[in-house]
Amino acid sequence: MRRDVTPSPASLSHEEMADALTAGAQLSGSELKRAATHLLTSTSLPGRCDFARHVALAWAEVPGTGRALTADVDLTAVRADETLPLTGSDERLLDLALSYGRGRPVHLDAYLNTFGHQTAQRVLEAHVIGMGMEGFLTVSTGGPELDKLNALHAELGIGGDEQ
Repeated sequence: MRRDVTPSPASLSHEEMADALTAGAQLSGSELKRAATHLLTSTSLPGRCDFARHVALAWAEVPGTGRALTADVDLTAVRADETLPLTGSDERLLDLALSYGRGRPVHLDAYLNTFGHQTAQRVLEAHVIGMGMEGFLTVSTGGPELDKLNALHAELGIGGDEQ
C-alpha cells in the first residue's frame, strides 16, 4: 500500500489548497460545507501561510478519482484570528462561509449589493449548493443591463469586474 507524504498546509499554493478544500468538502457529504468551501476558495485566503495554520490536511480515497489530498479548515478560528489581515471582500465572503459552515446561512441581500458581478454570482452559486439544488438550478451572468454596463466600462477604460 502506497503511503503519501502529507505536506505542510503552508507549502500549498492557492490552487492546491483550493483543490484540497474542495475535495474535503465533497467527501463530507454536506451541501452547507460545500457552499462554505465554494465561497472560501474564491478568496485570497487559500495559499496564505497565516490561513494555513487553521488547516488540517489528510489523504483520502475520493470516489472516481483515487487518492487526493483533502483539507479541513476551522472557519471559526480563521474568523477569530486577529493577526490574519482581510480585505473587505474576503472578510464578507469569510463571514458568509462561516454562516454556511455553522448551518445558519445569513440573508444574502445584506451582502450581494456590496460585491461585483463575479463575486455576487459566486455567492448565489454557493446558495444553490447549500440548498441542495446544484444540478437543478444554475446561476449565470448576463442580460441587457449587464451588457450596457460592460459597454460603458469599456468606453470609460474601466477594467473587468473585481471583487
